[in-house]
Amino acid sequence: MERKSKTWAYLGAGIILIVIFSIEQMMLLRQWQDSLVAQQQRSAIREEVLLLRRWTSDIDNGFRGYVLMRQPYFLAPMVLAEEEIPMALERLTRLTGETPALQGGVLVLKRRLDELITTKRRLATKVANGESDEVLAYIRAGEGLALSKTISAVFDDFESKIARQFPEADLTPLERQKKTLWQLVAAQAGAVFVGVLVMELLLAAFAAPQRSET
Repeated sequence: MERKSKTWAYLGAGIILIVIFSIEQMMLLRQWQDSLVAQQQRSAIREEVLLLRRWTSDIDNGFRGYVLMRQPYFLAPMVLAEEEIPMALERLTRLTGETPALQGGVLVLKRRLDELITTKRRLATKVANGESDEVLAYIRAGEGLALSKTISAVFDDFESKIARQFPEADLTPLERQKKTLWQLVAAQAGAVFVGVLVMELLLAAFAAPQRSET
């Protein structure tokens, strides 16, 4: 009877260990997949931000060249950037659609870039029409430089929010693999401890009726 009780205790503990191991592995696999998805999402978001930074620079440089040289070909980068920025903002909006912490930053960025495009387009038109006084006053007052610094600060703040939103995306694949391995080792050690504890409880439970019978 005692041997049979031990067998049932070992069997029960083994079943519990298998169940715990299975759950832990499923959870770690899900965590691994979530981490990869987060890394891909962050990479896609940062790619759009880098493109927006480049096109913002193209607008500033194209406008500056046009004002100084009065040559229409300086407007080509501006025109291209004006076409690309709305599409990049739309992609960025989709990428951050399920991330409320970043949606506000996208809206701020959109407002500032709209302001940049509208202002530079209006001033470029005045230069083309020979109305340079307002444009020169805009440049001397440093309004263009102030707007550029403001937009740069908005970009920096948005990238800081990206880093805070996806902290583990900075881990390299090797670092992520090591972290997952240690989590698995710790989880399995905990599962073994629980299994041993359950086995002791089952043995005690089976032994109690035997002592009462004697």
